[in-house]
Amino acid sequence: MPEPTPISTSTYSFADLRKNGFLYVDKTKYFYQLVQRAKGQYFCARPRRFGKSLAISTFEAIFRGEKDLFNGLYIASTDYAWETHPLIHLDFARMDVETLAGLKESLTKRLFDIAGAYGVTISGSTPTILFADLIEKLCQKESAGAIILIDEYDKPILEHLGEGTEAEHFRDFLQGFYQIIKGMDAYEHFVFITGVTKFAKVSIFSKLNNLTDITMDARFACMFGYTQAELEQQFDGWLTQTLSHSATHANRTELLDKLKDWYDGFRFVADAEPVYNPVSIGSFFLSGGVFKNYWFSTGTPSFLVKLATQNHLTLEDIHGAVMSESALDLFDVADLSAQAAGRDKLFQLLFQTGYLTIDQLLWDTPERVYSLRFPNFEVRYSFAKNLFSAYQPQEQTSYVASIRRAAQSGDTESMMTWLKEIIANIPYHIQLPQEKYYQTMVCVILMMCGVDVRPEEMTNKGRIDAVLVTPQHIYIIEFKLNQSAEQAAGQITDKDYGQKYRMTARAHGQTLHQLGINFSYDKDQRNITDWKETLL
Repeated sequence: MPEPTPISTSTYSFADLRKNGFLYVDKTKYFYQLVQRAKGQYFCARPRRFGKSLAISTFEAIFRGEKDLFNGLYIASTDYAWETHPLIHLDFARMDVETLAGLKESLTKRLFDIAGAYGVTISGSTPTILFADLIEKLCQKESAGAIILIDEYDKPILEHLGEGTEAEHFRDFLQGFYQIIKGMDAYEHFVFITGVTKFAKVSIFSKLNNLTDITMDARFACMFGYTQAELEQQFDGWLTQTLSHSATHANRTELLDKLKDWYDGFRFVADAEPVYNPVSIGSFFLSGGVFKNYWFSTGTPSFLVKLATQNHLTLEDIHGAVMSESALDLFDVADLSAQAAGRDKLFQLLFQTGYLTIDQLLWDTPERVYSLRFPNFEVRYSFAKNLFSAYQPQEQTSYVASIRRAAQSGDTESMMTWLKEIIANIPYHIQLPQEKYYQTMVCVILMMCGVDVRPEEMTNKGRIDAVLVTPQHIYIIEFKLNQSAEQAAGQITDKDYGQKYRMTARAHGQTLHQLGINFSYDKDQRNITDWKETLL
C-alpha cells in the first residue's frame, strides 16, 4: 500500500506546504473569486486554527506572482494574470501584545523591515503614521497598488479581555491604525483582514465601512475547513491507512461516521454545508487514528470560562441559544470587558470563537434569527469539561486517581461509587434533563481521569454510548435516563454490542464488561440510580 501524501498541522506557509509536498486541499476557487476583481477590501472572521494564516500566505503567493506553486490547482487553470504587487503582511499573532507599548514597538519594527525589503525610506513618530507612509511609498516605487494582508487583527484585544479597560486601550489604538487603510485607498489594490471576532461598527471597524465582510457570505461558507467530499477525496489514502493499522475501526463507513460526529458540524452560514476543523482532521490521522480533543487542547480562553460561571451558564442554556444575525455580527469589546457581561454577549463570543455554530434559520425576516448548537462532540466535550472543572471544588481532583485505579483493576463497584460522588457535587442548575448530557458528563469525567473512553462507538448494529478500555478490562457502556439499568444492559445484549470487542479482549487477555447505567433527573436525585454489570 503506497504511503499517503504527508500531512502538516504546524505549517502555515502555502509555499512551504507546496514545496515540501504536503497535502493541500485546493481552496483556490475562492481565492480566484476575490483576486480577479480590479480592487477589493475584505474581512473574514473564523475560529482559531481554521486555516486563516494559511489563507493569508496563499494570497501572498498569488500577489508575488508565484504561479508555479499553484500547478494543478484550480486558479492555475483560470485567466488570472499573475501580476506582482508590493505587499504589506502584518501578523498580530507574532507581535508582542503583552503591553500597548510592546505592540507599538513590534509594529514599528515590522513596518521598517518591510520598507527595508523594498528599498524605501519611511518616517513618522507613530506606527500609524509609518503605516500610511509605507503604503504610499510602496505604491509609488513599484508603480502598482499595494496589497495589505492582516492576520489575527484582534489578537491584542482578545489577549486582554476581562482585564478591566486594558482591552479598550488596545482597541482605541488599533482603531486609529486600521483607519489608515480607508484613508490610503487610492494606493491600495487588495486588502484582506482575518480575525476570530468581529468588533464591527461600534468599535474598530466603525471607520472601515468600505470593507466587504464575507464572514457570513454563502459564496465563501466553505473557504475555511473541509467539506465531506474534500475529506473523503483528499484524505483517501489516510483513511485507508488508518483502517489497515487500527483494529478499533470496523470499516470505512463507520470511520467516516465517527469522524463526522467528532469533528464536523461547523456552519457559518444558514443552510450551508458544514465543515470539519482542519487541525482536528490532520491531527487525527497523524496520531494513527486516535479520537480525542485536538483543536481545543491547544488552549481554551480562560475568559470564556470565567464569564460562563459568572453568568451561571448551563448546558441547557447553550442547548436553547437563539441569536439574531446583527447580534452575531458585531459587539463591543467594552461589553465583554465589563464584570456584568450578560449571557447574550457570552453567546456572541462563544459563536465567534467556535464553541457555538449556526443550527438553522428560525425567522427569515429583515432581522434574521438563528438557533445555535455545539458543532460536534469535540467542542461539546471541551465546553462541558471546562464548565465541569469550573464548578468543581479543588479537592475533587483526588477522585481522579481513585476512578482510574478502579477502572484499571476492573473494580466496577468502586468506580460507580466515585462517579456518584462526583456527580453529587455538580450544581443542579448546570445539569440538563437529557440522556446525552449525562453521557457526555460521564465521558468527560473518565477522560479527565486519564483513561481511554470512546463515546458513540460505531458497530454494525448501532452505536455504543461509550467504550472504556484499560490494559486489563474493556467496558461496553449504555446509558438511560429515567428508565432502568436493566433496560440499558438489555440494549447491549439485544444488539450484541460486545461482538466487536470479543476477539480483541481474548487476544489481549482483557475482561469484557457489559455495563448498563441509569440516571434520574428527579429533583431529589439527579444522579445514577442503578447500574447493572455482566461479564461477557
